[in-house]
Amino acid sequence: MMNNFRYTDEKCPVCGEAFTESSEIVVCPLCGTPHHRECYSKNGECGNSEKHSEGFVWTPEAAPEEVPEPQTNENPYANANPYANANSQMPPYGAPVPPQFVMGIPNPLNAYPPEIEDGVSTADAAAVIKSRPEAYLRKFFLIKSGKRTFNFCAFLFGGYWFIYRKMYKLGALFLAITLAISAIPLFIPQYVQLENEITAITDEYENSITAEDPMESLNKMYAKYGAAIKNHPVGVAVIAVQYAVDIALSLYFGFIADKKYKEHVEKKVREINSSEDTAGNEEFRKLRLFSEGGTTFGYTVLAIMAVNIVSYALSSLLSMLNIL
Repeated sequence: MMNNFRYTDEKCPVCGEAFTESSEIVVCPLCGTPHHRECYSKNGECGNSEKHSEGFVWTPEAAPEEVPEPQTNENPYANANPYANANSQMPPYGAPVPPQFVMGIPNPLNAYPPEIEDGVSTADAAAVIKSRPEAYLRKFFLIKSGKRTFNFCAFLFGGYWFIYRKMYKLGALFLAITLAISAIPLFIPQYVQLENEITAITDEYENSITAEDPMESLNKMYAKYGAAIKNHPVGVAVIAVQYAVDIALSLYFGFIADKKYKEHVEKKVREINSSEDTAGNEEFRKLRLFSEGGTTFGYTVLAIMAVNIVSYALSSLLSMLNIL
């Protein structure tokens, strides 16, 4: 079998020694620089970390050559992690993150340093992440190096994303904050009046659209919308502020999501590794990592239902009190 991912004769930036065919190599997820696994672990960072701010990308000095069969992967998660069954091969020259392969092609975990933080191995973290581990491992190492990441799923779905990733307390807190912010305008009379007028105008348009010319009905509706907006400037300001706050909150969720998830994964790994019931029982420890990690669709659906029920109950209550 031909291996095109060879680093033989390239030099480790930490110890300066050339790699051999038997060297155990890890690649910096930021610039692609290869290191001896032991050297990277001792150094605690990439040997070219001072060049990262300049956009440095590692390139080979020696020409690639043919190499023999790769070593069999002895990852302890071979029975649980679908990536651990693959042969251990290195990514292409200069590639910070390898593509996702299964069925006997490169194991993505080999491209990363052995530990995310002290006491939290990359393999354990991948087991807890479970869904899309390569994407989140890359983000975790970016965060560790001081970089900022952004999570578009958290930006779009807010607290629901945190619950989906089993961060239940944070998810519930963020959903409660979002719900509270959306409810505040309901206690401002001009906003309520504006909403009621817009609803009445829309209903009138829907009832008249079949009785007269559609374009004439549409023009009348827009004219009435304009008049309602002019009559309730405070209501319009409340809507504008609410949109601005919603966008700001969504951006906040997007910027903190990956960091909070990294902390969640590390806490879960340490909690399971230090548990008395996993002491001396490696198989049970691995089983807990995989079963307690991953994602949850069921609780996410329940959260959506709960928010809708609370919103409906609040609206009904305010209607009974003649606030709406």
